[in-house]
Amino acid sequence: MPITPRLVVELYADPYYRGRRVTLIDSVSDTAEVGANETTSSIKIYKGPGFNTAPNYKAIFYEHPKFRGRKLILSPGYYPNIHEIPYNFGDIISSVNLSPAANPTPPEYGAIPVIIEAFQDTDYQGQKSVILRDVSNMDDIGMDSVISSIRIYRGPHFPFNGCGIIFYENPNFEGNRMTIYLDNRQYRREIANLHGQERFGDIISSIKIAPMGNFNILIVIGDNSTTEPAILETLLLVEGSKFNYTTVKINSNPDNKGDPYNAVPLSSIELSEFDIIWFTWNAIGHDGEYFVEDAEDAIKNFVKKGGVVWASAMDDNNNEKPGQPWRGDWLPINRHPIEVKNSDDVNVEVTDSGKKTGIFTWPHKIDLNSLTTDDHWITRDRAYKVFARRQDNKDPISVQLRWGDGYYVTFAMDTRDAIKSQMSKTFMENILCYLASLAWQTSPRQPLKSRYNR
Repeated sequence: MPITPRLVVELYADPYYRGRRVTLIDSVSDTAEVGANETTSSIKIYKGPGFNTAPNYKAIFYEHPKFRGRKLILSPGYYPNIHEIPYNFGDIISSVNLSPAANPTPPEYGAIPVIIEAFQDTDYQGQKSVILRDVSNMDDIGMDSVISSIRIYRGPHFPFNGCGIIFYENPNFEGNRMTIYLDNRQYRREIANLHGQERFGDIISSIKIAPMGNFNILIVIGDNSTTEPAILETLLLVEGSKFNYTTVKINSNPDNKGDPYNAVPLSSIELSEFDIIWFTWNAIGHDGEYFVEDAEDAIKNFVKKGGVVWASAMDDNNNEKPGQPWRGDWLPINRHPIEVKNSDDVNVEVTDSGKKTGIFTWPHKIDLNSLTTDDHWITRDRAYKVFARRQDNKDPISVQLRWGDGYYVTFAMDTRDAIKSQMSKTFMENILCYLASLAWQTSPRQPLKSRYNR
């Protein structure tokens, strides 16, 4: 009897149907058997010749072999990047079951800290828009510069420490701002007439939702020249969020700007005690040395479980063998290639993706060309979102990678000069706010993640 597949599934190693492809027409209890264990980033599911005999067939993807663990149920269709919300299932598929299923896995919107109702007229009249997450340009929802009254309610994932809602007069979180706080004793706030005392009627062009929390940050030093730790340790409270710092030195070579008395292996640190790891300038390795070989897997697992990693500029010369490639296995470079290129300070421009994050405008408008940049990133992998580029050749200066539940975020910032680094202080405040907005949703230490896992 001929084989008549009900479904034909194509698994791709990279987003947007690139990289190695594996085709399935039957269930696989362990994707290692077909060379696709925890390597799938995009999927195509076709109706096979036998689909009409069982039209409720779905592809059910599991995070563990033998159809165990979390699952993602998909109907026939194209799924260009399963790393992103609403799927968040990239690089973890370990078994696939092709079988009848009543319903596919519904898309998840993500965390909703507050619910904003924005009205075109005063007294909550006229056209209404419901806003659940940041809006970098109110024109996208047809409400630019027309809001005259607002209601703000606690959302289902309201943070224990409260939430700030920031209304801006210009797109991309720029210009004058009006901030409304909702604390843990309040259930809603209302302003019936923004043209009154607030004088903010008909000018709102972007909205930033800023959950507040307490975050533990591990500062990692690999070059004693960096001034980042001293600056960061003064930033204990930013935009309502509290930051607690632990600093560790991982370079013991005194001839290479290390500390032979206080340096410890990064693998000796329990990373799960932190929400964010902050790799300072050249922390990973420099001048022919590499300091995190013992902790590469631990760093990747930290991110995969929901941690957030920040990296300032990295030295392109971190391999003890001259002429050998940059060492970066603390990132998943075997899946998402990236390297560091030698560079001097350059002029920088922000991309549309970068503008939408607010990292360069909230809480401060940053003139990136007042900062000093250094060796920067090179990648063509579309899994990396580029937030800023060189003005001349468009090489990335700042990128973000989603890995598992967490994120890597970078900016090629040089902080070895104390005077110039003071100009970076306001940018570091922005970075902290942005990293906190990610970690609040993803870090296993945060109440929201614990709530999701119940």
